Amino acid sequence: MNIFSFTAHFGTEEDCRLHFKEQRDKEGVVCKRCGGTSHYWLQGKWSYECKSCRFRTSLRSGTIMESSKLPFLV
Repeated sequence: MNIFSFTAHFGTEEDCRLHFKEQRDKEGVVCKRCGGTSHYWLQGKWSYECKSCRFRTSLRSGTIMESSKLPFLV
């Protein structure tokens, strides 16, 4: 997918974030602190929270965008 088709496919930042979330849900989330695999989704924070230790994992965590402050559409 090139940049033009990417921006055409995802019209808004929220659409893009939802796609990232769907992909993350398929892949699964593993807690960096305790290794737990059971998480809650925190909609307001756009992150997962571990049910065991309550450590939060963002959608960007473990991706090339991990330390970035850029919007998902970029």
